[in-house]
Amino acid sequence: MTVYTLVGIIGAIALVINVVRYLINKPERLFVAYVQDFVGTFFIFSGAVKAIDPLGTAYKMMDYFVEFGMGFMEPLTVGFAVFMIVLEIALGVALILNFMKTVTLFLLTGMIVFFTFLTGYTSYTGNVTDCGCFGDFLKLEPIVSFGKDLFLSVLIVILLLQARFIKGLFSGLPAAATVVAITVASFFFCLYNFVWNLPIVDFRPYAIGKNIPEQMVVAEEDKAIIDYVFVYKNKQTGENKQFKQTELPRGEEKQNWEFVERTDIVIKKGKDPNINNFRLEDEDGNVMNDEILTNPDYTFFVVAYNLNHTHKEAFAQLNELAAKAEQDGYMFFVGTSAPRSEIETFRHDVQAAYPFFTGDGTFLKTINRSNPGLMIIKDGTVVGQWHHRHLPTYDELKANTLK
Repeated sequence: MTVYTLVGIIGAIALVINVVRYLINKPERLFVAYVQDFVGTFFIFSGAVKAIDPLGTAYKMMDYFVEFGMGFMEPLTVGFAVFMIVLEIALGVALILNFMKTVTLFLLTGMIVFFTFLTGYTSYTGNVTDCGCFGDFLKLEPIVSFGKDLFLSVLIVILLLQARFIKGLFSGLPAAATVVAITVASFFFCLYNFVWNLPIVDFRPYAIGKNIPEQMVVAEEDKAIIDYVFVYKNKQTGENKQFKQTELPRGEEKQNWEFVERTDIVIKKGKDPNINNFRLEDEDGNVMNDEILTNPDYTFFVVAYNLNHTHKEAFAQLNELAAKAEQDGYMFFVGTSAPRSEIETFRHDVQAAYPFFTGDGTFLKTINRSNPGLMIIKDGTVVGQWHHRHLPTYDELKANTLK
């Protein structure tokens, strides 16, 4: 899906709301009413897809905090992410219902100014490659995100200038009750998707059914096309001359030329693979990718990216799974970003006899949002994902997964 398709879908939903609005209260300015419904729907949708995976939004916010030298904000990122997600949904609903109009418009203006600054900065510097505006549902290039926020800014300015014509679908206590109910529901929905369970919809490349090795390469039609132009200086005349790669001086002629520079002309910008950072090392520094991703049997991959904040209680059940899995000849290991000294202390504390492999924290957080969480793969394909609160027994796995 592209951002243009998404805008079209949101526009169609806003049109339906607009028709209902017209049947209920016949607004004086139909265009203003449509802008009101479009912006409200946009904010609701943007918040809803992020509410499915609040931790993903928190990790993206941390990227921005680090970029602005605010790494000390890390302990607050999850709470801040949930607050922003819920606020986004609540403001969208409040705008459509015209609940507390002045406050709603003020907060919407502040939010879009904040987002426009971030996406503008990102598109200018390129230091953060994805704004996280729609979570993992739709990744936007920085310049597209900036354009999207400028577009929304124009619409919000229209609402500010035409505020007297904004009406709600219904008013009074029903409107207030609806906004409060959706706000509370949004908050608990966010918590459900990381405190109590994994995201109810998985947009990440490690979703069940996805093949990991296939996503580590770029399809032929998505590869970049680059024309290389080489500049050489003639040693006798001192002149510079451009050569294409197929025209480079060779043999004895090459002795007359001295390389100066190479220019890369991008004819077609390629796409990055969905997975470009899968790398796990054992305690000796050996890369274990092949052993993990080409294993024809089931592989149990426990993600515990931060051992200081993992739920140690879950390892009692993981130890039982490991003993039975290894007894059946299956590979069982933990992936973490902790240093070796910390790993050995932790293994002793939880009595873990299985190996711990190390990898980048960002890569591990992408695999499973639970800490710890369990992923089972076979032939490089994900066949199961579990939150530590809902770990299956080995008998359940044999009945439903290990077939």
